[in-house]
Amino acid sequence: VAFAVTVGGLLLYVLASEKVGFLITGTVMLASLMLALRVRAVTAVVVAVVATVVIHIAFYKGLRVPLPWGPLTPFY
Repeated sequence: VAFAVTVGGLLLYVLASEKVGFLITGTVMLASLMLALRVRAVTAVVVAVVATVVIHIAFYKGLRVPLPWGPLTPFY
């Protein structure tokens, strides 16, 4: 199941990241994988949000790799 969620998450990212944005897509992807691995729901969501924000900051600020913002474009 975790393998299928991983492959599905990657397909979701490839197909939806430009329209939905990295922050939303990454959070959904990480939370889904953690839930498939039977992590408690609250822990999965909190870790997914924090990890996605940290990854975004690392790529956007540190490595200067532009990641898609999607509907959050007006807020950056």
